[in-house]
Amino acid sequence: MIELSAQGTYFEDIDVGPVQISSAVVFERDAIIAFAQQWDPLPVHLNDDAAKAAGFEGLTASGTHMLAVKQRLLHEFNLGPTVIASFGSDETRYHAPARPGDVVRLHFSWRSKRPSKSRPSCGIAQHLGELRRSDGVLLLSILDTILIRRREPEEAT
Repeated sequence: MIELSAQGTYFEDIDVGPVQISSAVVFERDAIIAFAQQWDPLPVHLNDDAAKAAGFEGLTASGTHMLAVKQRLLHEFNLGPTVIASFGSDETRYHAPARPGDVVRLHFSWRSKRPSKSRPSCGIAQHLGELRRSDGVLLLSILDTILIRRREPEEAT
């Protein structure tokens, strides 16, 4: 289980550029099927024969399942207590399927940041999340833009 800090990452803490890497998660066959049964019951997520007939090597995890894993691993980077809201995600791409036994990590980097014009107690920041297999193969990439607290609001000029 991931331990979360109550302190959080503030706008001022954001360092644009460097990549941080999360702990590992394994896509277990039973978990792929259970997730698909509840949230995305496409045959390629439930049955090896259906996945092979669709051109895959076998059962694949749902893209929604990959997004859920990405989102959970994102919490390792201590954003939760300071994030106010998400403005949305852009450029979500599924580069390769996640399969049973795949070990994945989230590669996380800040892409940009700027003070909020309408809320001086906050900043707006964009981060890139890449879910990669242990062999480096990119499975998922997504850009998220968030509203995040500042330690010190910008002074009105």
